Amino acid sequence: MEVPALIKVVIGDANPKYLELISRELKHELEIAVIGTASNPNDLSKLVSQYQPDIVVMDFMDIIDQGTAVVRQIMKKQPLTQVLVISEIEDDQFVEQLLKLGVAYYMIKPFRMPDLIERIKYIHHNYGNMFNLFYIRERRLIQQFLVSCFAELGIPPNYKGHRYLIDAILLVSQDDSWLNGITKRLYPAVARGNHTTASHVERSIRYAIDTAWAKGDLEHLQKFFPYAIDPAKGKPTNAAFIAKMADLIKIRFSG
Repeated sequence: MEVPALIKVVIGDANPKYLELISRELKHELEIAVIGTASNPNDLSKLVSQYQPDIVVMDFMDIIDQGTAVVRQIMKKQPLTQVLVISEIEDDQFVEQLLKLGVAYYMIKPFRMPDLIERIKYIHHNYGNMFNLFYIRERRLIQQFLVSCFAELGIPPNYKGHRYLIDAILLVSQDDSWLNGITKRLYPAVARGNHTTASHVERSIRYAIDTAWAKGDLEHLQKFFPYAIDPAKGKPTNAAFIAKMADLIKIRFSG
């Protein structure tokens, strides 16, 4: 039986406590190999160029321009490497900016280590299940498109439903059959990657959609859902929303 390759991870954080904690905890994981740690952006860039990791876990966001510059540099030099940003910054526009750059995930400090570990595994196994340059670039473009759509619809990036919707829509855009078992298959799949429960995923997605319909701009709602803004017809179901966004992706990115 073929032994699965380890997930190669490089960690970058100016806080020595976080750097040591994350490194120590990840080294206990049989699926993960920590191949380097860096306490400053320059060393992180060198490690990424040298080792070409699967995933970079990084902060360096105290100076926002510096942090985003590092992200851009990694994306340019190592486009196959996924970036997971950890930071204490809770700003919707900043998170949206990072997601548009192609960051795979954003976690706010402090966080539970099991959540970080599960997210690393989820990113690697789901975002890298067709691990080639075309797929990675395509996924980042799709994520950027979805983040822009959600901004227009009025779904804030700090909502958990925002992240869960992106995960769900990415899966459905690759395989429509996920919609045949949205409760038994899709929600649990998204939940596993976010270290939560399927019911929490369902409720969070519902809340995000409800927020769009309660506070979103009517013109933008009409643009995306022309047949679903009549009060008599009500809001779209979770499945209908996910299916519609997946269809938009197929139309926009086909060919």
